Amino acid sequence: MRAGDGPMTADDGGGLVVVAVVAKPHGIAGALRVRVESDNPGRFRPGQELLAAADGGYRTLIVEAFVAQGDWGILTLSGVSTREQAEALRGADLCVPAGDLARLPEGSYYTFQIIGMAVRSTAGTDLGTVAVVETLPAGDAYVVRDGVREFRVPARGDIIRRIDLAAGVMEIDDVEGLR
Repeated sequence: MRAGDGPMTADDGGGLVVVAVVAKPHGIAGALRVRVESDNPGRFRPGQELLAAADGGYRTLIVEAFVAQGDWGILTLSGVSTREQAEALRGADLCVPAGDLARLPEGSYYTFQIIGMAVRSTAGTDLGTVAVVETLPAGDAYVVRDGVREFRVPARGDIIRRIDLAAGVMEIDDVEGLR
């Protein structure tokens, strides 16, 4: 039920999606070690535009090269050619406009669409909100928290009855032992 790109940025009016986070500079020539928040294999092809927070706005950067390393990678961007320039990006979210995301098949959702969603039982009981999407060997699970406790809802299977993106609500069967 889940697809690629990371959470919406909080200060962008809901229009940008985080696809990587800069961890630190890599070497002296401006390369960046990034934590990848996207499972779109073409997200970091040369020529792709990324937006990085800069001076209260966003700066457009163009991908020159990318070497994947699992959930991490080494990213080279045009205009970032020194360690000092790379250091200035430490901790920055690298984003793309939400409109640039590929349409997903019905029943599939981007992670940022699920995180923060209210979870209710089919009987109408508020159960909490989705705090985290965990990737597990058996499939994704949504970690639901209500301030006191947490429980996991399998993303696959028949527990989830309905997801209403517009209302921000996930309706689930309140199965005994789930929470």
